[in-house]
This record gives sequence, structure tokens and C-alpha cells, in this order.
Amino acid sequence: MSVVGPKFPTLRHCEGVPYACQCFRVVDLESYIAAETPTLLFDLGPKISKGGQRFSPPGDHRGLYVSAELPTAGAEYADGADRWAKGECGKHVVFNMEVRLRSVLDLTKGAVRRSLKISNPIVQSPWAGYSDLNGGKWPPTWDLGHEVFDSGRFDGILFPSTKKKGGTCLLVFTERLMKGRTGVTILKSDGTVWEELP
Repeated sequence: MSVVGPKFPTLRHCEGVPYACQCFRVVDLESYIAAETPTLLFDLGPKISKGGQRFSPPGDHRGLYVSAELPTAGAEYADGADRWAKGECGKHVVFNMEVRLRSVLDLTKGAVRRSLKISNPIVQSPWAGYSDLNGGKWPPTWDLGHEVFDSGRFDGILFPSTKKKGGTCLLVFTERLMKGRTGVTILKSDGTVWEELP
């Protein structure tokens, strides 16, 4: 468990930015079919996933991880841009969605990272297995994700992809979505609505 107390006290000075963009998520077909509660948005938030995610400690907040570009979503799914480009990624489902958020913490901006005193290498550092290798201590990204969510000021976190150079990923705090104000809408190929959150 993380040490009690804020690790990023300057977070209170960081302003969120509105985010409205088309995003993508690529999901392994077998995993999607086998999901206990399958939905098209396939929320694998840490309240479901025991291992957590990059900015999501296990048992903390729910989160939907998506990418701002299809090649980035593919690279994240395939564990590398080259593997995605070569088609070395097995059967999968591609979801195209519109995301509308009032306030995100934009970690793609150097000024924001400097304000938080966190470097890009730390933002992109490995998180899986960190806690087990460090006596239960959380990786810095878990501490940051927890504090960003807990502040109640942000709907998500925008951050650089670790799998696609120049790519951008987004964590949506699905528990922060408010009907009529913020949301995620999955679109069918003809542009009509398929599924919505919340």
C-alpha cells in the first residue's frame, strides 16, 4: 500500500483541460467473449482487474484506457507498433468511440509534468510487478493516478503511449462520467450509436 499523504502536493495547482476527441480501443477477441460482464466498452478497471493498470492501483478507481489514434491503440494491444503494423496480433475487435470530458490532466505537456515534479521517463516507466519487487510500495504512476482521481477535479489523464512513439493514450475515470455532460459513445461503422457510458 502507498504511504499515507500526498506524493504530488502541487497537483492542486494544475488546471485540467477539456477533452473531446475520437478515440480507439483494440481488444483481444477471446478475452472480450470470455469477459464475465462483456460490454462493448470493455472496462477492465482495477475493481475488476487484480493487477491494476498504469495509473490505476488495484481496488482503487475504475478506468477505461483508450488511445487517441488507431495505430496507437493497435500498438498498445499488440505490445509494439511493429507487431501491429505486421499484423502479428491475433484476432481482435476495434472499437471507435467519441470521448467527451470536462477536465483531464494532460501529462503530454512538459509544463504539467514539471509542475508535478515527475519526468516523462517516470510517467512511462514499467508499473507491472513494481509493487511485488518493492515490498508493496506503489509505483509513482499509481500514486499519481490515485491522487488525481481522489481530488475529484479531473475526469481522466492524458499521457504519452509507451508502445507508439508520438502516440497518446487516455485514462477515463468512468465513475466521474455525468450523463448529459461527459461520456463515451461507441459508434457503429455507419456512425450511429452502439453503446454509451454512462
